[in-house]
Amino acid sequence: MRNFRVGSLVGIPILIHPSWFLLLGWVTWLLANDIYPDSLRDAARSTYFSMAAISALLFFASMLLHELAHSVVAKAYHIPVRSITLFVFGGVSQITREARKPTVELLMAAAGPLTSLLLGFMFLGMWWVLGARDNRPVDHVLFWLAITNGALAVFNLIPLFPMDGGRVFRSLIWLISGNFHRATQIAAWTGRVAAWAMMAAGGLTFLGFDLVIADGLMGGLWLVLIGFFLENAARQSLVQDRVLTALGGYNARDLMVADPPVVDAGMTVASLARGVLEINPRVTYFVEDAGRLAGIVSAYQMRAIPEARWDTTTAAEAMIPSARLQAVAPERPVADVLLDMETGDLTHLPVVTDGRVVGVIGRDRILGVLRQAGLLRSAPA
Repeated sequence: MRNFRVGSLVGIPILIHPSWFLLLGWVTWLLANDIYPDSLRDAARSTYFSMAAISALLFFASMLLHELAHSVVAKAYHIPVRSITLFVFGGVSQITREARKPTVELLMAAAGPLTSLLLGFMFLGMWWVLGARDNRPVDHVLFWLAITNGALAVFNLIPLFPMDGGRVFRSLIWLISGNFHRATQIAAWTGRVAAWAMMAAGGLTFLGFDLVIADGLMGGLWLVLIGFFLENAARQSLVQDRVLTALGGYNARDLMVADPPVVDAGMTVASLARGVLEINPRVTYFVEDAGRLAGIVSAYQMRAIPEARWDTTTAAEAMIPSARLQAVAPERPVADVLLDMETGDLTHLPVVTDGRVVGVIGRDRILGVLRQAGLLRSAPA
């Protein structure tokens, strides 16, 4: 299922995964049928559903602000943020790279729970200012929002990586040890063990055990699902850490192809590809138009064009335009180069010194390093 965009805040796209509607519906149903009928007696059923719908939407708006806080801090430290996505387990900020310093990660991780805590106090203050009465729907909505935002803040501060509390935990280990790799290993494995314990506890409810943290089958199911999500995320963080370690000894100069060929924008793909791709399946050309860099065309782009059209398709039509390219310095770490490629959905990037193209680095060469390190399967022969 694909995410769809609903807008943007401070330049960050806001996406919704279809599974989010399941959570929205479940929260609304739970509030309208169980929570509000118990706390506000003898109200009309339509009142309960109105209260529930408003509460659910405001809560998810609060959750969006929680994620936005992470993203704003990241952007303040020049860490790119791709998007914020709401889905069945809440929300997640797509922050494209790790912090360079433990103090920055600490601020990024703590920003979300602190925002939720402030929202909780804000709703509690509104409830108190309006009189804190128990016979009006608005008071029950405000009180529920205050309690739920406070609970969200506390839950997120549990030191289970990669939750916010787990990232705070990692930043503190990193700050003390000075070793990002070791801090990630400790935090991620702590998160995995805790996630396994959550799934085991959820499984016990299926066998009839009544646990304090999981009331009934539905509570047990949520424990299993959340545990599965956290375990998978922590495992992926360990994989990412191994990738960063494998690439840590390389920069763009080490893996680039120096002095790649330059062709005119008007040349046809046939003249560039025919008889060449068989000899050099990784061939890459820089394309110039009127003496200026116009773009880059690689074997990947040429193969994407049916051979029957090679004679009528020019390099300018097949290339990735220079506006989409992000030049990298020879000293740029390869891990950052790969991230630039993933962010821009690119396969090659120019390596530039003093405004002059000195080479090109391809994703396949970076992935080759990861294959040699045993982190990727070898490409089939």
